[in-house]
Amino acid sequence: MSAGPEIVHALAGLFETGQDADCDVALCLEESSKKGQGKRPKTAPAAGAVVLLLPGHLLILRLSSERFRAQLRVPLGSEAEAPFARAAIGYAYTGRVAADCVRAALELRRQAAYLQINGCAAACDKLLANLLAAASSSEPGIGAGGGEQAAAAAATPAGGASPSSPSPPAIEFMSCWPLLPDPAEEPTFAPVLAAAKEALVRHFGDALAALNTPSLRQQLLQLPAAAVEALLGSDVFGTDCEESVLLMLATWMKANYAQTDAATRERLCRLVRLVQLGRPYLTAVLPALAADHLAGGAKSPGAWFPISVAEAGFIAALAAAPAGPEKEALLSLGGKVYDTQSPRYGMAARSQCLSGAGRGYEWAISQQELLEVLGKVQPGGGFVSSGTRGVFSGAAESYVCARGFAWQMCFHIQHAATSAGLYLQGYLPVAYDVRGSQLGSSSEAFAVVGLNASLVLHSWTSGTRRDAFKGSFVAAQVVHAVGPQPIRLGWGWASALPLAQPQPAAGSDHEALAGWAAHLHEGQVTGTLTLPPP
Repeated sequence: MSAGPEIVHALAGLFETGQDADCDVALCLEESSKKGQGKRPKTAPAAGAVVLLLPGHLLILRLSSERFRAQLRVPLGSEAEAPFARAAIGYAYTGRVAADCVRAALELRRQAAYLQINGCAAACDKLLANLLAAASSSEPGIGAGGGEQAAAAAATPAGGASPSSPSPPAIEFMSCWPLLPDPAEEPTFAPVLAAAKEALVRHFGDALAALNTPSLRQQLLQLPAAAVEALLGSDVFGTDCEESVLLMLATWMKANYAQTDAATRERLCRLVRLVQLGRPYLTAVLPALAADHLAGGAKSPGAWFPISVAEAGFIAALAAAPAGPEKEALLSLGGKVYDTQSPRYGMAARSQCLSGAGRGYEWAISQQELLEVLGKVQPGGGFVSSGTRGVFSGAAESYVCARGFAWQMCFHIQHAATSAGLYLQGYLPVAYDVRGSQLGSSSEAFAVVGLNASLVLHSWTSGTRRDAFKGSFVAAQVVHAVGPQPIRLGWGWASALPLAQPQPAAGSDHEALAGWAAHLHEGQVTGTLTLPPP
């Protein structure tokens, strides 16, 4: 028989009022809480001090928790835990979870488990599942263009670009990883953890979105290793190719190497499907990573990818082997030496994130950047590179990442010319420029790589934008040399941008920009680079 609503309401009203109270619950700092914390602030309570005293009712408390049958003094690890312990005790009276976000729900859940409040942990789990589900339902789905929409949404203020915006529930959940219960001790938490991982994958969408969207890239860098593991291990996390997945891991690892140990790095790196890598990575990047690991030792940031030179060679041979007896023989023999059952050897490609009309990235070259180069133009010409809107900020803001490489738009400007050239140049991403690595700034590694892409250059007439130039790159026909400066090679069009008058030598700003008037709008020359589906 359940209690009537009047009784339930009356019991809830007793919480913290002192009415009919017959005991006090003392929330105090445990004696050991000061250990390892250094010198305590003068204003902080001393160890053993009571930080919160709650009037209680023995009947309610002892029916709600085994703990309160033995004692009413509750040691806490820190003063910050007191509000959540209070909320857990409040649940015993009200049956309500007093939490409005993921972190609060997890803090409350932990205190409820510690205080053994019947039903509170399960109620917190239900709230967490609802918060994650509500966020997922408001975000684009994975596949069918979901990655493009997720990237576009994340690039707007509503998508979390503002530092003051609250973190999405999936990101907040992962940032609270130390608060999560041990799955072995609390198996009932497993569905919540699974839902959080699904929400995380849905939030990021795919590797290109994670690399090229400023807010997503910043969130990626702040993820704990377990969250990155969830992304890499998901069968629905999309990409344009496996090279971009490896680049995403390299980007995270460069920022978080100090927070990882050898076992964590091994676990993460084995989730990259190396046999799905293309020839440029198999012949240039993977061998260098293997050489770095051989030479760098266990504590070198350059040795972050644990693979032997021999296994890197075996993977390259396996990836190049045609389906049939040759590949089967390699797998059979390699299985005696390497763990060919690990995801590293996965033969299934990840979900393709480029679909429909593809994914477009707006690029822009500021008038100031243009003037700096035009002011130096002498017979022989010069280059000016683009900044790329919708890509991450900072040192790499002029790049868009695709096929595991960084791509940049460049203008070629010559003295007295009546047009300017527009070129696409590939680079090895800065994520691989790690101290002690053979892929660093002095690297001799190089590769040739193709990219399917279309390029548009804008012009303006009476405030109306139009496409002044359109061009396409076909990966099978045009290859870009990526590597040290002497062999670096980009492709494009020598006369893509017609100028209203011949480009003068260095002179006044007005003279330098006179030929560019039709292409300048709000202080920029703009265009779009679009990556089509394969």
